[in-house]
Amino acid sequence: QEALVTIRLLDVLCEMTSNNGQLEHLQASPGLLETAIDTLRLTHLAGKQAVNVFTATHAMTGQEEISHPAVGFKAHLIRLIGNLCYKNKENQDKV
Repeated sequence: QEALVTIRLLDVLCEMTSNNGQLEHLQASPGLLETAIDTLRLTHLAGKQAVNVFTATHAMTGQEEISHPAVGFKAHLIRLIGNLCYKNKENQDKV
């Protein structure tokens, strides 16, 4: 349940970074981009180190994989990182 709340909050953050009025403030927010990148990196690493919710499974069909919480979490992190880099050279250079 907590994981779903976290994914939903991440979704809200992605929506906020999709809004040009709020995007500049969030792009300038210290640590937001770095935290998103670190979280994506650690999530990916966690899935490789042991069998857990972040482990990629090849037995799933395409539709099941899309609805899998770990896939959604990673997709939201990638979307957030992309939004924070949109038309922002400084953030692009960090990535």
